[in-house]
Amino acid sequence: MAPPQGPDLSEWLADFVAEAGSDAGVKEFARYVDAAILEQIPDLASDPALAADLSASTRSQWKSFLTVVERETQEVVLPPQAVDLALSIARRGMDLGILLKVYRVAGDATWEYMVKVVDAIPPAAGLDQAEVLKFLWGRAGRWINESVEQLILSYLSEREARLHGALARRHEIVQAILRGESIGIDQAAEELGHKLRAPQTCLVLWFDEAPADQSPAALESLAKAIAREADAPHPMTHMAGRRELWAWIATREALDPERITELVASAGARATIGRSGPGVDGFRISHFEAVDAERFVVASSSSSTVTSYAEVELACLIAKNPDAAGRLVERELGALAADDPALDPVRQTLGHYLRSGSNIALTAKELFVHRNTVRYRLAQAEELVSHPLTERRTEMDLALRLLDWWPAGPTN
Repeated sequence: MAPPQGPDLSEWLADFVAEAGSDAGVKEFARYVDAAILEQIPDLASDPALAADLSASTRSQWKSFLTVVERETQEVVLPPQAVDLALSIARRGMDLGILLKVYRVAGDATWEYMVKVVDAIPPAAGLDQAEVLKFLWGRAGRWINESVEQLILSYLSEREARLHGALARRHEIVQAILRGESIGIDQAAEELGHKLRAPQTCLVLWFDEAPADQSPAALESLAKAIAREADAPHPMTHMAGRRELWAWIATREALDPERITELVASAGARATIGRSGPGVDGFRISHFEAVDAERFVVASSSSSTVTSYAEVELACLIAKNPDAAGRLVERELGALAADDPALDPVRQTLGHYLRSGSNIALTAKELFVHRNTVRYRLAQAEELVSHPLTERRTEMDLALRLLDWWPAGPTN
């Protein structure tokens, strides 16, 4: 379909493409469409890596569409980020219906977005809004339909590869273990090439962004380097998406985050670590812990390169009810929770004081300050929280930790 003719329309269309294709315009469109998709597909919303793939796909699809919307002929060439989303859905064993629903909801949201755009055209522009909307949606609808056709092939190809051969068998065994099913440990260990009877430590490795020079192979190499650093055998790995890998290391000792931070940072990646646990139960539980830690890190916008579940266990539990966490902070800290850097020393002192068994001398030693300074700050804290520091110590300590984990507040 050719665009309606006329200099006014051509000028408007050029301006629309320039504005919608700007960084701000792309972010606005992606935010609108992604919000609709995540609201209707909880499986995506609860998976940070998959949600990130969705965001990258939406942004790249929109930019690609805008490059051809003014042309007489429109060739749909899928950006790699859109293919990555389809592959990630397939690799998680999700039904094809999830992918189709993504694009069905995206189509509805895109229609609503374009209606808003056309409604904003001022009468003085001299354009027929119905004709402009008909043109834009005709192009967008065709782009979405042809994208779906191509992505179905990508999805089915990936699922086919996983349903056959050793890779499929490995995938089945891993999923069976994670579901808590009874398995033949020795046979499973042989097929996985992994010592399942040994203590297990799981890591989740991922890229926040995946530039062209970063690939799944880079995460595989990183997992092997971490195993070498831990003096452990080669890890058992499972690609959960183009930007995310699960790895299990047979090691008796818990991995020290500080020991592997440089390795992970140099790869441009991030990592979370579950606790080490014995055998198949350790394999499963350590995985769930590492995944929970990843979800917390992403949800809290933490900048940490490597995070162990042990560091954020309480946060992971509380993250499932952020509204309650916010109320806890407000109730226990009162004015001390204010977004004021000047209060940081007071909060830090109160935290050390509570965790030292209310020992002023030890708190002063840990903070390298005079005891009178500790007493002064504690007096400030007591005034700000509006209740004696001898009351609800555990709750106050937890509220302070919540502020450390979520600097912007647990409900944001």
